[in-house]
Amino acid sequence: MRFLLNSMRLREPMLIDPVRAAMYAEISEKFGFTDMLSQFFAKAPEAYVTEDGTGVVPIVGVIGKGLSPVEKMMGAVDLNDIGETLHGMKQNPEVKRLALHISSPGGTVTGVEETSNIIRDFGKPTMAYTDSEMASAAYWIGSAADRVGASPSSTVGSVGVYMNLTDLSKAYDMAGLKSILIKSGIHKGIGVEGTVATEEQLANLQANINAIHEDFKGAVLNKRKMVPASAMEGQTFSGKQAAQNGMVTGIYDNFNQAVQTFNLGGVLTPGKTPMMKR
Repeated sequence: MRFLLNSMRLREPMLIDPVRAAMYAEISEKFGFTDMLSQFFAKAPEAYVTEDGTGVVPIVGVIGKGLSPVEKMMGAVDLNDIGETLHGMKQNPEVKRLALHISSPGGTVTGVEETSNIIRDFGKPTMAYTDSEMASAAYWIGSAADRVGASPSSTVGSVGVYMNLTDLSKAYDMAGLKSILIKSGIHKGIGVEGTVATEEQLANLQANINAIHEDFKGAVLNKRKMVPASAMEGQTFSGKQAAQNGMVTGIYDNFNQAVQTFNLGGVLTPGKTPMMKR
């Protein structure tokens, strides 16, 4: 996926596990055309409204903003599209409550805080649920809901930020090469291949990462006030563990069960599921 590759190459802050980001980027480069064809004939999950007024918004795939049609066809989710959908749900008088169905390992930083704010200020009851993963950028978004549900074996959390900077200066020396950077501004050109970042430059990058992490933790604590600081250091948890540390408010085996409980104000009636229409 081009936006992931660009973010890694441009040394932008990332809200996704580094290994997962590299994996998605590698697969998209290696098998992009094949995957594109398969996705072209597959139907992406769409938002819908249930008969009892629950607006359901799927957030499925790696998260980005301003994505190309091809990137979306290959399974990424565009926050521009999510924002438009949320706005429509908010304005729709038939929508009495909002349910986010999330399956995402996270993604890039841009647009995540703003999307989280839309959900936090939605003005109608909100919930988020995952039966797979709600990690990093996806958890930042999902944690803004009034309630957060998860299946017992799902993956939740990863409240952290990272940026990758590769120092290739020694490799250049061994190859008999020298990178000459002509620039203005102390922090301009950080990470240009073959150059060495100064301590001052690295401190500036670290300060930026720390600031985003503080925003992330603050956003979580806005609605999830019982989450301990020790649970927001980039690690992930199972759904059951996330419930124990306050990151989720309920454990449900599937989305229908979570939505039903949400609709009933927290009272679960076993054996009944909402009738949904698309």
